[in-house]
Amino acid sequence: MKNQIEARREELKQKLATIRDERKKQTTERIGAELQKLNERITAHFSNVLEKIENALERVNSRADKAEANNRDVRAVRTAISEAETAITDARTAASAQAGKVYTLEVTTEDALRVDVGRARQTLHTDLSAVREKVKAAHEAVRKAAVSLAQIPKVDELEVEASAEASATTE
Repeated sequence: MKNQIEARREELKQKLATIRDERKKQTTERIGAELQKLNERITAHFSNVLEKIENALERVNSRADKAEANNRDVRAVRTAISEAETAITDARTAASAQAGKVYTLEVTTEDALRVDVGRARQTLHTDLSAVREKVKAAHEAVRKAAVSLAQIPKVDELEVEASAEASATTE
């Protein structure tokens, strides 16, 4: 990916050779690099958020196992957990695809430079918004799983009796 970014940067420099104003060249190069850094930073953030969402889902799953071991009906919770797992997988796939994208500025003329840069920035914004919506959907799915688990009466008061299971196996 680094090679691809470097190749795009060199391609941009060649296109910028037609522009006479040195300040515009430097600004355009800087903006191109900033777009790439922004994409990397935000996709890393989405990955961190998805890790936290997965950890929360694991805790919900653990509590559902405890409730199931105490003969509680957890079918709705299991359905919500599977939906949340699917949403997390979709969001993680979208974040990985977004991290692999390279944004280049398509320079046409010196007069249209502002429009070209704006178009690249808008494309980045649109792509990141789509990933953000998938991450939000994953968060909402995990929240629904936790809410459905909370509907089970006294789920937090249940204990898994490991000592009873151990004494049954020794006899």
